[in-house]
Amino acid sequence: MKKILLSTALTVGLLGLGTATQAENPSQKEVSPTLKERLTKDTIKGTLMRTDGEYYYIKDDDGKEQKVHVDKSTKLEKVLPGDMVKAYVTDQGHTTTLERVN
Repeated sequence: MKKILLSTALTVGLLGLGTATQAENPSQKEVSPTLKERLTKDTIKGTLMRTDGEYYYIKDDDGKEQKVHVDKSTKLEKVLPGDMVKAYVTDQGHTTTLERVN
């Protein structure tokens, strides 16, 4: 009985530590598109070339530079120029999710 209580207390304690660590570093969390986004949105995959305010420029595999719009509603992972990214984009060019890819 003591072993079960000790084991349970240890498990709860470790889970609490993981949650505290995530809360301290919210900018490091990964983003991912919803299933609906995956099915209905166009994607642009390539190298992030530069950012200019609410616009991000991505050079795709064909060498064409695509301009996408990003704002507060965009689920955005921290990305820097030179990173490989994937953008889920609406017909109007608005990015719903921008994630870093390997």
